[in-house]
Amino acid sequence: MTIQHMKRILPLLPFALFIIVLPFPGTVALRMLLLAICFSIALWQWWRIPGARAAIPCKPALLAWGGVCIASLAYTGDLAYTASELKNEVGFTMMAFFGFFVIAADRTAAIWLFRTVGAGLAFIGLWALLAWAGNGLVWNDGGHYGGIGVFATYLVTIVPVLVWLVVADPLSCMRRIASGLLLFAAFLAVVSMQRAAWPALAVQALIIMTYVFRRRFPDSEWRGVAVAVLAIAAIAAAGTQYIHHARFDKGGAETRLTDDVRLAFWPKVTAKLAEHPFVGVGFGQNMMHKAYPELTPAELPELWHGHNVLLNYGLQLGVPGIVALLGLFATFGYFFARTAALGDGWAGVAGLAILAGVLLRNQFNDFFIRDMSLLFWALTGLLARLAVGAKTNSDKARAN
Repeated sequence: MTIQHMKRILPLLPFALFIIVLPFPGTVALRMLLLAICFSIALWQWWRIPGARAAIPCKPALLAWGGVCIASLAYTGDLAYTASELKNEVGFTMMAFFGFFVIAADRTAAIWLFRTVGAGLAFIGLWALLAWAGNGLVWNDGGHYGGIGVFATYLVTIVPVLVWLVVADPLSCMRRIASGLLLFAAFLAVVSMQRAAWPALAVQALIIMTYVFRRRFPDSEWRGVAVAVLAIAAIAAAGTQYIHHARFDKGGAETRLTDDVRLAFWPKVTAKLAEHPFVGVGFGQNMMHKAYPELTPAELPELWHGHNVLLNYGLQLGVPGIVALLGLFATFGYFFARTAALGDGWAGVAGLAILAGVLLRNQFNDFFIRDMSLLFWALTGLLARLAVGAKTNSDKARAN
């Protein structure tokens, strides 16, 4: 390895380690140290290297979302808690987004970090699989690789990046490895036994398949897309139903998906939101339990928050919070959709898939916090920078 090559790789190591350690429980101190290093490297490159600078996309939506969250300091019922949550969920996540956005100015760096995502999956996935096999083919929620909720969210967040590696990595050997990792991720989605992963992965598959059909058969009818939609929907429905019965049918008594306790819980949360539609109780996932402890059933203490990211935002920030979050996802979605149409198609498609998958997965619980929020914004930063570069090149080509 040459000195020049080492100089190019060394700044990427904190970013790579950050991606690898994020899904592991109990790594808060390490991930915060790595985030600080990553952010410092990005600031230095932004200041010293002209090529690292680029207009950050979707700034109005980012500012509106951050502004609505910060405004809750004026009415929160727990000022210290809300300030701490704002630091974690707005401050740290935007540090991750900025850091990875800047470092990906070098496309080679972005590719290297995408491969790190695959390496991270291989490491944590094998650990989880061995533990699952040694636990009687049952997922141990207390394992150091994370519970099924977080792990399923992790899979939904990284699968679009694995797809990018399969179709866009410049090395054929890496494309083959990524194909194997994609199948491995699908198997882990089965053994982790999380129902919510299936509809999210299905929507991501639909986005990817639609792009493939439109790219390869631009003049064909939509019959092929319709067949793919039906096939993916059938697989997702079957997977969800299988996992539901495998987890919840006890003693020969069959349960239905409609028996889910959240279906009775969500209307109560919505009623509380309707009491104060324009002002919430303050930012932070635990604010529901702080403000309305009576909402949490005594027999179901795990329902200490809304178990739905939109309902949580509504309780915390009122309807403006829901609008700000949906506006943020919609704005980035439009940005990536334009990239898919005019520039780097696979960066745009992967970005759309991450947005759709993460938003849908968090309708059944809310893991859009801490490690999974940091991972989402880090990968979104990488893809957004590839998209910005592709759009710039496309604009130059059209001008010539």
